Amino acid sequence: MTERIAESPKAMNKEEALNIARRLVQEAVDIANKVGINPLSVVGPHCSEAAVKDNKSDDDDSKTLNWCGVPVIIDTNADGLFEMPEHNDELEQKPAFLVTQATADLVQPDFERYRPSLERMAEDWQDEKNQFMREQANKKRDDTKPTKRSDTKRRK
Repeated sequence: MTERIAESPKAMNKEEALNIARRLVQEAVDIANKVGINPLSVVGPHCSEAAVKDNKSDDDDSKTLNWCGVPVIIDTNADGLFEMPEHNDELEQKPAFLVTQATADLVQPDFERYRPSLERMAEDWQDEKNQFMREQANKKRDDTKPTKRSDTKRRK
């Protein structure tokens, strides 16, 4: 494998380069685990760097990441493993997964394992959004409802 790495990247095809890179990353993760280092501290800094480069590329095979039809937004400020946006009063608002690059990298290769939970999260978010919109509509209706004269007499 060392001989292939020394070759010019142009001499190997994308699949070969990807396989070599994956083996190197796995080797780095294995070594980190053996000596008690969190693998994310080894691989993580390179993931965000790669994501920035990938987003800037004009390569035709770069795609927007989607899980279960829901867009994935890489957010370095995400605290939880998977976060969803806060509901707002925009009717067009849709769910999205807010994740760190490390979480995206963790889920992507073993996606089928996470699919049921992600689908449930997206469905729950949509149900909560519908409830939020009903509450907003009720609140607006209550705010614009004219006050009856009998109601003002009772308040005094």
